[in-house]
Amino acid sequence: MKYDGPNTLVGSPIVVAPGKIFLAGEYAVLEGGPAVVAAVSRYAMGQYIPDAEPASALVAETVRRATIALGGLGAAVPPGSVRVDSSMFKQNGQKLGLGSSAAAAVATAAAVFENAGLQIEDHRDLLFSVADTAHRSTQGGLGSGADVAASTHGGFIRFVREATGRASITPLSAPAGLHLVVFWTGSEASTPSLIQSVRDFAERHTGTHHHLMADLRAVAEAFATAFAENDVRATITAAQEFGRGLAELGAAAACPIVTPAFAAAATLASALGGAAKPSGAGGGDVGVAFFADAEAAVAFAARCPQGLSVLDVRIDHRGAREGLSGLSDSSSKGTSPHV
Repeated sequence: MKYDGPNTLVGSPIVVAPGKIFLAGEYAVLEGGPAVVAAVSRYAMGQYIPDAEPASALVAETVRRATIALGGLGAAVPPGSVRVDSSMFKQNGQKLGLGSSAAAAVATAAAVFENAGLQIEDHRDLLFSVADTAHRSTQGGLGSGADVAASTHGGFIRFVREATGRASITPLSAPAGLHLVVFWTGSEASTPSLIQSVRDFAERHTGTHHHLMADLRAVAEAFATAFAENDVRATITAAQEFGRGLAELGAAAACPIVTPAFAAAATLASALGGAAKPSGAGGGDVGVAFFADAEAAVAFAARCPQGLSVLDVRIDHRGAREGLSGLSDSSSKGTSPHV
């Protein structure tokens, strides 16, 4: 993907923002629990274009908030908007569920900043704040912001949304010997509708919801601790337990968080000494499998259950940035099934 067409503004910086995978903490992070997420090598690309009209409400709101956040520098930004290309988040015409809207928000804010001369690598906290508030605003307050944090900072992070609304973001290093396989179900899922289904369930069955969420928060904490302490086996065990917890929540709320395809992936991963679970709200989109050795990861990729396909993604350790140097085209076939 290159910005070299006739509509490209010469001299206006091009920025990129990576996608994300949830390793653990889905739904629990909406109730004050931790999530561990990673940035991955699918990218939204953005460029500020004077006199352009925003292509979506998300872009419009992000440009507005970014311009305000710039203060005096914002006055130097000419009227216009950001052109965002999120095509790398699709396969066979379908969204993959790797956080395209979050990456688009980050890329939009970053393009405004860079166009005004504010280097995003020196202002990541401000970049996250702008993209996060714009993203949450246009999604009706749904979502945790963990996907925005991963896209902003890159690498592995522990994310908590505190009761005050403040986001706590802690960089992590993956345990030595942990191998991840990211796979796709071939179908899209609506994160907002799944979250709303769980919220409706919480209103109808408060006690049951409270119990299930307490269990998920505890397992998410165990996963985050094991991950940070470089304990591969405990990380895999916690991932397996968290997948079971998601299945229980989905069954109780009568929504398909863990679909038959995810259940088949979990069975295969377990037989190979690992674990597999949805990555995100579930219902479709992507999943992630965890293994303690490369051979098991390769075997999982080779024997992936029918209907699932392995995605060629790598961990992106740089986060949002200006320029396209070092960017791999992850829409192409890869040579390694695990990251």
